[in-house]
Amino acid sequence: MLCSSKTNHRPDQALRRKLVCLSYSLLALAAAVILFMVYPEYFTVLILVMLFLISLCLILTIQTIYSGEEAMSYGGFANEILRNEFIVQRIDNAEGKAVIENEPSRDLFKGRTVLEFLEQHLAKDSGNQTAFYRLKNGCENFISEKVSLSLVLHQEENRIFNEEEWFEISVRPISLKKADIFDGPFSIKAIRKDTYLFWNIQDITADRNMQEVYRFERRSLHDFLDYLPVGLYITDKDNIFEYCNHAFSNLIGFNREELPGRGLSEFLSANTAVPPRNFLWHGSLHFITREKKVLECLAYHESFRENNELKTRGVIIKDIPGEADLHKALDTAADKIGWLFDHAPVGIIFCDSDGRIHESNHLAETFIGPRKETEDTIFEHIKAEDRDRARTEFAAVCRCEKNASSLEVHLTEGCSAGIALLHLCPMRKYYAVSADTADGAVVYLVDATQQKKLEQQFIQAQKNQALGQLAGGVAHDFNNLLTALIGYCDLLLQRHGVGDPSFGDLMQIKHNANRAAGLVKQILAYARQQPIQPKLLDITENFAELSNLLKRTLGEQITLKFYHGSDLGMIHIDPTQFTQIILNLAINAKDAMNGSGTLSITSRVENILEDFAFGADMIKAGEYIAVDVADTGCGIPPENLGHIFEPFFSTKKNVAGSGTGLGLSQVYGIIRQNNGFIRVDSQVGRGTTFSIYLPRQEAGTDTASSDENGQDVFTNKDGTPVLTVQEKISGPLSVDEKMIMGMNLSTFTREYETPHKEIENTRILFVDDEDSLRTFALRALKKKGYDVVGCNSAENALDYIKEDKNFDLMITDMVMPGLNGAELSERVKQQIPGIKIILASGYSEEIVKQEVENFDEFEFLTKPFSLSDLTAKVFDVLNK
Repeated sequence: MLCSSKTNHRPDQALRRKLVCLSYSLLALAAAVILFMVYPEYFTVLILVMLFLISLCLILTIQTIYSGEEAMSYGGFANEILRNEFIVQRIDNAEGKAVIENEPSRDLFKGRTVLEFLEQHLAKDSGNQTAFYRLKNGCENFISEKVSLSLVLHQEENRIFNEEEWFEISVRPISLKKADIFDGPFSIKAIRKDTYLFWNIQDITADRNMQEVYRFERRSLHDFLDYLPVGLYITDKDNIFEYCNHAFSNLIGFNREELPGRGLSEFLSANTAVPPRNFLWHGSLHFITREKKVLECLAYHESFRENNELKTRGVIIKDIPGEADLHKALDTAADKIGWLFDHAPVGIIFCDSDGRIHESNHLAETFIGPRKETEDTIFEHIKAEDRDRARTEFAAVCRCEKNASSLEVHLTEGCSAGIALLHLCPMRKYYAVSADTADGAVVYLVDATQQKKLEQQFIQAQKNQALGQLAGGVAHDFNNLLTALIGYCDLLLQRHGVGDPSFGDLMQIKHNANRAAGLVKQILAYARQQPIQPKLLDITENFAELSNLLKRTLGEQITLKFYHGSDLGMIHIDPTQFTQIILNLAINAKDAMNGSGTLSITSRVENILEDFAFGADMIKAGEYIAVDVADTGCGIPPENLGHIFEPFFSTKKNVAGSGTGLGLSQVYGIIRQNNGFIRVDSQVGRGTTFSIYLPRQEAGTDTASSDENGQDVFTNKDGTPVLTVQEKISGPLSVDEKMIMGMNLSTFTREYETPHKEIENTRILFVDDEDSLRTFALRALKKKGYDVVGCNSAENALDYIKEDKNFDLMITDMVMPGLNGAELSERVKQQIPGIKIILASGYSEEIVKQEVENFDEFEFLTKPFSLSDLTAKVFDVLNK
């Protein structure tokens, strides 16, 4: 019970006493007032008495207020204790109505009386009815009762059996005394006694369920032991059976009820002794069955104490395998180990902690040779540069510092593999004394020579992919510079004609600029960004046509041999590109053979079963025609194999007549452009083989058709278009073609018979971020009479046309910082619907088509372009 913090009495009783005192004080004050009015002659005395009584009443009033607050707190705390209980608690009056109840009680009963609620949800069980009547009788006679009832709180009409919940319900009477007036020794009062019922209801469903589970488990365990397929029994200190299960009684052929009270020795053979009373014992026992047969069993005994009496538990296992069965099982296990060890696809070597070889399988002997008579170590077969690293890893594995270790090593010359992958694991016994001890290590050997070559080729393919992207970007910027260089040469050649002393110098600049443009085309071919015109090509026929060219290229001292497979099919490639591939490889082979040797060209069909990564690209599975170009030259050193496809890489340094180093990079670019790939296998001093793989096509699958724009469309094997080649329209020539120093000078004398007034009224917007190129183009077009405005970015051009939209033509570069040419063209088309647009790019037209959605709405100009190319294109577009 709660008590006041200031007294040891209940706060409600203290409040009652304060109220009684306050009442008496008020009565005394009233009496003093009456006396004052009746006897005014005692004015002074009565006034003092009244002042004293008034002070006393004030003091008692304040104390009553404090006591009231404490009583309220006391009642509030008591109410909170009841309300915050998780179990259902409720106090009812004699009529069964709730005086006070907590939240769980309100949620459960919802305003109904307890007995009414219990009777409504009572489960149909005879024991429930009896318990309910006990509870009902206790309420009527104010007797304490405590029962357990099962209730159905959630009933469903469609369910035959509803889930029952168990509750522990207790009720006890509570009697409270109440005074009508005051409580004290001199008070006149009427005392009555009120009785209430205190209910306590607790959900015990989980406990009941746990008890049921426990009883079920005990019953299940008992059944499990009784019917376990292993004999079990318990004997006392005199080896008399106290318990046995069905398996043991069936084993010896007796009924289970016959064994308790009989001794264990009665069922053992004459020469079988009763096991000693050790705490743990196991061995063989020979039992005598009812049919007088002897049965050998494996027995396990354990002694234990129960009520200070020593007893024994016994476990009996029959059907112990015989010696023949054990030998058979051992032979089978040895065969399985032999199959796993001897025929494993990796070399397996067992070494002790010093690295000495104790056992090796057949594949390991192909690596390191047969075992020697003298003990040799695994380290003797590893080259010196990798030996220390191998010893360190081996020691770490043997000390169990590592559970496994893998390293790549170079084997000695006597080994069949040049490079091997060593995987080391500790030889730790299954039942070792400690997990940190090992008797040695298991060495797994895997030939990594071919894998290393494939890794190098994969790395090379990735490098070539990256170099291709770099080459494309460099070629684009270089084309901008060449366009400006060629354009300014054209402007100068207009002022310095054939008879001018500077004409020769300008022609040399023009000639070298054109050579640089050709070099850029080679770089773009490596980057796979040049236009191609592929068609179906028969390799056998093509090599027949190439044979004379190859013989003249190689010379008389080199023997050329062809080996063609049957039913090769066709390849889809630009014939000029294929010729370029073979010629580049043949010239490289000629240089490698130093003028004499044999060049073999072999063709065959190879089926690749699954996709694989080649650099950053994926090579699709399918049929490929493989062409091997093999020479008997000096070979390629391993340190150069990773660089041969890089542009400008050459081993012929400072050699007169040596190439640019773009031959093999061009070969790589062309092959990848045609969805093929190339592999290299070279041995120094023995020769090199380049293997080219191109997708195989069936004859007749390549159909060339024309689209509605007059463009030639080439389709693939499945009918999808490969590329479209559009014929360029050139402007009219005013003079006949003239050739000077091997160059066509007609390109410098293009004139157009266009009315001067028309040209003056034509406005052109030229957009390019290259200042020198833009300046040349503005000069060239203004010289022809056009009104030209130049912008150095797409954003600058958009700002300009916001103020002035009077343009007939826009020429824009494709690649610029910020918005590119395609995005600029779309926005300009929206603002100036009738404007004509020329896209200029150093990449091919086919590459640009992939980036521009509505390419047919635009014209295209390839960089580098000359002055005549620019003016001719402008003339053609404006007059189209």
